[in-house]
Amino acid sequence: MDRDLSTILIVVVLFLIFVGLLAASGGDEKEKSRFWIRNIDIKAEAVDEDTVNITAIITLEHRGDATGGVKLLVKVYDGKTGLLLMEQCAPAGGLESQSASNNKSVIPGGEQSVETRLSFMLPTKDSLSLMVGLFEGDKFITDRETWISGLSTLKIEDDPEIQIRDVDFAVNRTSGDRMIVDATAYIDNLKSADTTSLRMLIKVEDSETGLLVDLAEVDIGPLAGGGTSIRSASLSLLGERDHAVDLTIWSSDKIIAEGYGEVGLSPFGNRTEFIPVTGTVIEKEPEISVDKFIPRPTSTPSEEMIHYKGVGGMGSPELPAPGFGVIGAIFALLIVLLMRRTLKW
Repeated sequence: MDRDLSTILIVVVLFLIFVGLLAASGGDEKEKSRFWIRNIDIKAEAVDEDTVNITAIITLEHRGDATGGVKLLVKVYDGKTGLLLMEQCAPAGGLESQSASNNKSVIPGGEQSVETRLSFMLPTKDSLSLMVGLFEGDKFITDRETWISGLSTLKIEDDPEIQIRDVDFAVNRTSGDRMIVDATAYIDNLKSADTTSLRMLIKVEDSETGLLVDLAEVDIGPLAGGGTSIRSASLSLLGERDHAVDLTIWSSDKIIAEGYGEVGLSPFGNRTEFIPVTGTVIEKEPEISVDKFIPRPTSTPSEEMIHYKGVGGMGSPELPAPGFGVIGAIFALLIVLLMRRTLKW
């Protein structure tokens, strides 16, 4: 009995020693890095009738120690013909995990998800096949395929329908040899919905030389739907030249409306004329002055002015109410008539 117990104890001790050695040796070994493609999401946006912008959002799962050189190779095929349309290779993860020296991603150790986004500008097709390959260095790990269909049903975002109805110009003031002119644009929004934030670019050129005189960019913001909005900007023009004014309204990087105007300032300068009879050249003073076009503040009516009744300040002037003097004059006239009658008797 004692012999059997000793044998059992020896076996148990040896087993424990073996397990300890195995655990010790295993603790020295590093856990290998493991990757797999968990998911592929697709975002698509129609650029025009023939082109679509596709963004592939690829999610990788990682477990194990840190590793580098993990990259994705994405290929896009025509779903009908199987022809390769485009391919793109990029390191896994964001810019923060990329090494500037080798442009390869470094994935930290532990258990985590790594997201990579790749964009493609492609012709609109009925269906596309997108194949994602995962590599660690030059070693292939795994791949995954996803299909995209119905791209022809994507709607292109409509541009705002805007028109510049009219443009007014008013002299604000003079500054040396320049005139500060306020340009006021009347802008119609032909749709019922409000627009996104817009901007207006105003270019002023000399009519004779075509040289640029002034440039102004105005953030006009959103325009109310189904109405007319007014936007203004100040321009610095040459005092004795004629100008051509071009107005363009931009939505992002696209022109959606244009306007045009002219400002003639040459009459304000001295004019040289040739008289054929004597063959002499004379300078004539301008017949009009720029001061005539600068708005003046309206004067406030004085208290001595006659007040009017009625809606909007219009009506007949108020006449003085009859007082005691008029009644006294009538009474005196009656007394005179009675005295004349009495004397006749």
